[in-house]
Amino acid sequence: MKKLLSHQSLLKKFRAVQSLAFRPNMPLRRKILISNILIVLLALVIFVLSIHRIVFNQTLGRTTASSQQEVRLVSQSMETVFQSVQNFSKFALINQETQNVLSRDTGADGDVSALKSIHNTLAAMLETEPNIDSVIIESIGGDLYYTSNLTGVTSQSLAIYPKDKIDAAKGGAVWVDTLKPSFLSGMTAKNMISVCRVIMSMEKGTPIGYIYVNIDERTLARLYHNEQDNQNPTLVINQEGVVISAYEAALVSRTVEDHSLARWVKSASEGSRTERVGDKRYLVSLQRLDPYGWKVIHLVPTSELTNGYWKIALSIAVFGLISMLSAMVLSVIFARRLTRPLSELSEVIVEVGAGNFERRASAGSQDEVGRLGATFNEMVEHIQDLMLTIETEEKTKRLLELRLLYSQIKPHFLYNTLDTIRAMAVMTNAKEISSILKALGEFYRISLSNGQELIAAAQEKKHLESYLYIQQIRFKKLNYRISFEPGIESCQVPTMLLQPLVENAIHHGIRGMPDGGLCEITGSMERSGEERILCFIVRDNGKGMSEEEQRQIWLSSSEEEEYSFGLKNIQDRIQLRFGEAYGIVLSSEPGHGVEVKVRLPLIMQADEQGEGIAE
Repeated sequence: MKKLLSHQSLLKKFRAVQSLAFRPNMPLRRKILISNILIVLLALVIFVLSIHRIVFNQTLGRTTASSQQEVRLVSQSMETVFQSVQNFSKFALINQETQNVLSRDTGADGDVSALKSIHNTLAAMLETEPNIDSVIIESIGGDLYYTSNLTGVTSQSLAIYPKDKIDAAKGGAVWVDTLKPSFLSGMTAKNMISVCRVIMSMEKGTPIGYIYVNIDERTLARLYHNEQDNQNPTLVINQEGVVISAYEAALVSRTVEDHSLARWVKSASEGSRTERVGDKRYLVSLQRLDPYGWKVIHLVPTSELTNGYWKIALSIAVFGLISMLSAMVLSVIFARRLTRPLSELSEVIVEVGAGNFERRASAGSQDEVGRLGATFNEMVEHIQDLMLTIETEEKTKRLLELRLLYSQIKPHFLYNTLDTIRAMAVMTNAKEISSILKALGEFYRISLSNGQELIAAAQEKKHLESYLYIQQIRFKKLNYRISFEPGIESCQVPTMLLQPLVENAIHHGIRGMPDGGLCEITGSMERSGEERILCFIVRDNGKGMSEEEQRQIWLSSSEEEEYSFGLKNIQDRIQLRFGEAYGIVLSSEPGHGVEVKVRLPLIMQADEQGEGIAE
C-alpha cells in the first residue's frame, strides 16, 4: 500500500493548485466559486484519508497481535520437536550394544547380536518419534549403521556433516540446517535438518563414533501448514538469512534478498513491522528459536488489510460529489450577489486610473464595500489636490538639497588655503605650481558659486578653461578648443553643466590616444520654431561608441557606471528644471568620436524666485 500523504504535503499541493487556478485576469466571482470547491475537496480528502488511516491502523494492530501469536505458537511447536529429537539422540550415546559395536570389544558371535540390537534401537527411534526421518551411526573406523529407509549412504556422503564442530561439542548437540544429502530417504532426495553428536566411550572417555539424527524439512513445514495459506507464508531462517524451512519448497535454501528485511531479521529477536518484499508490502512478525539461533517469520500482505475498503471509499466519493455540486450551485448564487458592488467599484477605479478624476464610486451601503467606495472618493480628491502642488514641491526640494550641500562644503576655507599654497609657490619661484593652484582655485570658486544653481555662460567657460588647463598639465598631449558666441556669455546656465561632459570625453574617449586627441566645446544660439534656445556641443575625436553602448547608457541604473551616471544626472537636472523638451542628445560612431549636444532655454537673468527667459 502506498504511503498516505501528510497534512503538510496536502497543503502544499493545495496551494500549488490554487496558484494555477487563480489567474491574475480571472473574475472575482469565479475565484470565489473555485475557492469553495477547493475547500470542500480538501476537507473531503482529509476526511477520507483520516478514516482510511484510523481503520487501517486498527486492522493493522489486530493483525499484528494475531501474527505475533501465530509465530509464537509455531516457534513453540518447533522447539518441542527439536527438544524431543535432541533427547532421542542421547539414547544412542548410552546404549550398551552401540558402545560395544563401536568399541569392537565383543567377539564375532557377540557382534551379530550387537548389530541386531543397534538396528533395533534405530528402528525404535523412528517408531517412537515420528518427527525423525532417519538416523546414521558412524564409527571412528568408518563403519556405517543406519535406518532401513536410507539408501546410498557412504562415508563420502557424510562429508556434509561438520565433524570439527561435532568434535568440539564433546558429546553436546550440534544442529545443522539446509542439508541436501546425496543419499536417499524412502527413495527420495530430501532437504534435511540434523542434530549431530560425537559418541564417547563410557569406559575410556574417547570418541568411538558419531550419530546423525535427520529431520525432514517437510515435517517442519506441516507444523504450520494448517495455520496459513500460500498468501501468508511462514519461513524459518538461520543466522545467515537463509531459509531452512518454508511451506513453499522452492524457497528453501534461498537467501532473503531484500536488504532492509534481511538486516532487521538478523538484528531483531522478536517483533513486527511492515516491509517491502519483492513487489509487495507485508506485515512481518518475527520470533527467535532458542538456543538454535534460528528465527520464525510470518508474512501477511498488507493488501489483505484493506479488503472491502473500496465500498467505504465509493460511499465517501458519492457523498463528496453531492457536496461539491451543492457547493457549486450555492457559490454561483452568492458570488453574484457579493461581487456586484465590487464590479461597479472596479469600473470606477479603472476610469480614474485612465485620468477621469471627476468619476466617483457609489457609497450608499454601510458594509465594507460601501466604506471602501467612500474612502476611494476621498482618496481621489486628495490626489487632485496633491497633483496641483507636487511639481512646485519637487523643485523646492531640489533647491533645498543643493543649498544644504553648498553650506556643508565651507568654500571660504578652501579658497584661503589654496591662496596660501599659491603664495608660497610664488615665493619659491614655482611658477607652474602657482599656475595650477590658481586654476584649481578658479575651478572650485565657479563650481561652488556661493550656492547659486544658475551661473553665467562666461563663468561656465572660465570653469572649463581652468579644468582643461589642469588636465593639460597631467596629459601633455591633450588638445582642446573652447568657442562661445559673444551673445551667449551673459546667458544663465546650470552650474557644473559642461565639466562632467568634458571629463567623460577625456577619460573615456581620448585619454589613451598617442597624439593626445582633441576636445572641442562650442556654444551658440539656435532657433526652434518661434523659440530661441541655447545649444552647447562637447565633441571629441576618440574611439567613439556603438549603438548598443549608447543604448546601455540610458538603460543603466547602477551609480557605479560613472560615464552613464554623469550623463543621466545632467539629463535629470535639465529636464527637472526646464521640462522634457530640453536635455542631451548623444551621437557617435565607433572610431569617430562622440558628440554630446545640450539644449537649454535662453535665460538672461535669474533670481531666487524664478528665471527670466529672453524673448
